[in-house]
Amino acid sequence: MNKRKLVISFPPLNEEQRKYIDELAAGYGFETIFCNDRAEAVKEAEKAEIVFGFDSNLVRPGSSIKWVCTPSAGVDHFLDKVRGTGIMLTSSSGAYGVTIAEHIVMMILEVMRRRPEYIKLKEDRIWENQLPVRSLYGARVTFVGTGDIGNEAAMRIRGFKPACMTGINRRGSNPENIYDRIASLHEIDEILPETDVLILSLPSTPDTIGLLNEDRIRLLPEDAYIVNVGRGNVLDEKALERILREGSLGGAALDVFEKEPLDKDNTLWDCPRLILTTHAAGNWTLPHTVEKIVSLFAEDFVNYCENRPLKQIVDLESGYNRGTVL
Repeated sequence: MNKRKLVISFPPLNEEQRKYIDELAAGYGFETIFCNDRAEAVKEAEKAEIVFGFDSNLVRPGSSIKWVCTPSAGVDHFLDKVRGTGIMLTSSSGAYGVTIAEHIVMMILEVMRRRPEYIKLKEDRIWENQLPVRSLYGARVTFVGTGDIGNEAAMRIRGFKPACMTGINRRGSNPENIYDRIASLHEIDEILPETDVLILSLPSTPDTIGLLNEDRIRLLPEDAYIVNVGRGNVLDEKALERILREGSLGGAALDVFEKEPLDKDNTLWDCPRLILTTHAAGNWTLPHTVEKIVSLFAEDFVNYCENRPLKQIVDLESGYNRGTVL
């Protein structure tokens, strides 16, 4: 009798993690095929029941796939592939909070304490130590997105004793009472003028694309800061660049962009008061992240095999995990 087939295309897995998944799958009658080559993965996925991989091209018309788990938190690249097919989609939302929260704190402190300028002074061998800086202490911090990433960042920023932490989400809930106040996306225009540091950690959905347009950026105080670690199309980056070059805003830090990778001649590379990282905040470079991804997949694999609801299931209409309060 042919075994059911699980295809995994996720190269960051180490040998111990591969062995764990292989043994778990075998216990439920699955054959596990690990693919490091994209072409091999696409071919093997045609006859797979379960696919665990980042590449949406693994989902092809006529395949036997019943469930796709992506090791990413964002699922926008999969939605059109699975809608109307009956394929279940799960994400790894919840695996990236630690690494991206630390990246957020790093970027905020760098831009507020003028780290790029001090790097330039070092390169020019100029001794200067009087650049005016800002502090998270006493700042009004707004988190647009209160999922795993926003919450992990908020818990860390709380230690800097900000004046107020506001969470903005779709449902008006305050997870674990992390935030001093909660507002809905519809109230964002009222919150922005009262924001010193704006942190965006939103996925790409019909509700979020273009959310922070030029008019809304200009609602912020002139010395405010913006950090975006969610999806690039949530923010009008050309408008942000214009405003920064005008001398407005205290600064910004972007890890995600509308088009990636950035072209070498893109003017964002040399935009003043902008810290730019190359979609590196999440990634799979922190071992803890990969361990968490494996844990989330394994839990839902057992749920799948025992006919229980999948915890990480994505609502294909909204693009969010069911139950999320983003």
